[in-house]
Amino acid sequence: MTNDEKIQRAQRAKALIEDPILAEATAHIEAECWRLFKTFAPTDTEGIMRIKSVQYMHDKYLNFLRQAIADGKMAQLEVDRTRPRPPGY
Repeated sequence: MTNDEKIQRAQRAKALIEDPILAEATAHIEAECWRLFKTFAPTDTEGIMRIKSVQYMHDKYLNFLRQAIADGKMAQLEVDRTRPRPPGY
């Protein structure tokens, strides 16, 4: 993937993370996982593991988007570093 593609990808990921509906959905999923977690008895390892799996996957897609943003920032730094500078700059 080129630096320009990484930068564009980062912009799309940032727009998604900052989108109010995704922020609302994220908050809802996190609250629902916590609510369900509290309903399980400490001995219900199967139920706790199911909730933990949902929470894990939820975190995975958010971290995927965050990593795309970080990759785009690094790509932009690389583009800026290799861009020709005017004489005397």
